Amino acid sequence: MSWAASGVPLLNIAGLALILGGVGWMATRVIFLADDVAAKIIRDDADRVIKAEEDKLDQLQLRLRADRDFRTKDYLTLLRTCRSEFEEFAKRPGIAIQSQEIVKQVRQLFWSSTEQLEQSLKLRMLAERLMGDEKKKILDQREHTLGGIRVSIEHMQSAVKHYQELMSKEQNTDLESLRDELDASLRVAKRTEERMRELEGTLDLESRLKQ
Repeated sequence: MSWAASGVPLLNIAGLALILGGVGWMATRVIFLADDVAAKIIRDDADRVIKAEEDKLDQLQLRLRADRDFRTKDYLTLLRTCRSEFEEFAKRPGIAIQSQEIVKQVRQLFWSSTEQLEQSLKLRMLAERLMGDEKKKILDQREHTLGGIRVSIEHMQSAVKHYQELMSKEQNTDLESLRDELDASLRVAKRTEERMRELEGTLDLESRLKQ
């Protein structure tokens, strides 16, 4: 229009503004599109991690049938239920950021307990091949491990209940005491893991199970 009117300054300015506006709109679309793509990639990665974890836990659930001890299967079910309820609650709007450390601690306690369930199964399988005092020693160690798992589950259930109460009442200042409670539970679980590793090294557990 400016060209047809032999160059009108006002039309020149208006045309330039429209061009810049269009460029800006396109740039904004590109930025938001890139953000959407990045967010989708993150969600897809998270979904893959969750699926891999659930597949691993499903396989453990199947293997635990071999020990013919209802406690181990029940313990795994309790652990999965507790973790699921906690993580679902921790996603609620407004509490995700302050929940990060608690989520990390609960997950550490969860995976430590599932690892101990794996070890308890190995001990049961080894005990079935032994006789006498050696068999009793292995079964006693297995009972000690299962007792530690039960205590960890109780601590985890208590911590999750405490956390839900704090978040529902918006008492964020008490989260420090909850983190301390979980730290104490993790220290107990780690000591159990260390004893299990020492025992595994002493017994050469993997080699004996393959024989």
